[in-house]
Amino acid sequence: MIPQLLFDHPTYNVIKPVKRAMVAALAACGQSREQVVDQMNELADQYGVRLIKGNGKLSMETFEKWLNINDMERVVNIKGLVIFCAITGGIDPLQEMVKPLGFAIVGDKDAKLLDWARLYHKGKKAREAMKRIEAEL
Repeated sequence: MIPQLLFDHPTYNVIKPVKRAMVAALAACGQSREQVVDQMNELADQYGVRLIKGNGKLSMETFEKWLNINDMERVVNIKGLVIFCAITGGIDPLQEMVKPLGFAIVGDKDAKLLDWARLYHKGKKAREAMKRIEAEL
């Protein structure tokens, strides 16, 4: 079954939003493109991740194509996107991937806050039930 999300989510083609988010994350991280490419290659080497075909080393030329929102053919692969997010410290590119599905990625602090809210509401319902039972006694 195909979800009916026509008006809430205008497209499942997330390439441009992901590229826009990558450009924004790059600008926000305070590092040059060259620094980010060097760090991506270092982190990829450290974890045995091949960012591209061939020798696996990311070049500035390929990186620029990944960031070009008008180039819909050259897109960062999932391994490269994870490494990019680790280096820039931003998860917005990943958020853009899941947004059309109605999901959001949350960090540890927000996950704990959600757990707290669930427990709070569970406790509130339990207290209300206790009050009803007490009133009956």
